[in-house]
Amino acid sequence: MSTLIHDHQALNGWRTESMYTFSEAAHLAGVSTTTVKNWLFGYTVRGREVPPLFPSGSGAMVSFLQMIEIMVAGRFRRSASGKNVPFRAVRDAYLNARELSGLEYPFAHMRLEGLGGHIVHLLREGGSLDSFQALDVPEQWTLPGLLRETIDQLEYDQELAARWFPIGKNVPIVVDPRLSTGLPVIQGRGVTVQAISKRFKAGLRIDFIARDFEMDPHLVETALQYSERVAA
Repeated sequence: MSTLIHDHQALNGWRTESMYTFSEAAHLAGVSTTTVKNWLFGYTVRGREVPPLFPSGSGAMVSFLQMIEIMVAGRFRRSASGKNVPFRAVRDAYLNARELSGLEYPFAHMRLEGLGGHIVHLLREGGSLDSFQALDVPEQWTLPGLLRETIDQLEYDQELAARWFPIGKNVPIVVDPRLSTGLPVIQGRGVTVQAISKRFKAGLRIDFIARDFEMDPHLVETALQYSERVAA
């Protein structure tokens, strides 16, 4: 078993400190609160103990890196042509990723993408985005076949996820653990999506909110749509 790499410079507090409740992490990651708890602490089914997906789970809060790993794992589960990838395959992929990389947070460190129901790892040799390595079967290689949506939404600092653009980088809505306690904000404005949603629910018109925050009305609409999706 590889020795896990603990890079204290990269793993400073803003990415590893407790930040989200289980419910908040679930809404952001697009999974259920029960799934968050099960993946962090394990669960029992038909008298059988199922170990946690992420062995770093502890306490009653979730860090930014843990939330990103939960988000990535959740997307992988939905990556196989409309049906869920088995939990065991996702867990095996995660363990193989830790083994291959020696990293503590492999799903938040490496660019990942689902391909044909397999969990794959994007190799960035020489900056190339052309090759993937299957993580559920070490040493097995496959080629990319679909858009790298998850990859494109993440920005990295010292090779770990530092910012997440949940709608895509063309929309300035970002989840950054250094801004507004990790809540989704309008990039460059510091205005949380939650603040926009609260004003709209209070009866303020979109054009008024846009003028008040000096934002494009279309961005306000996009923020409201995203807020509804996260709350669902």
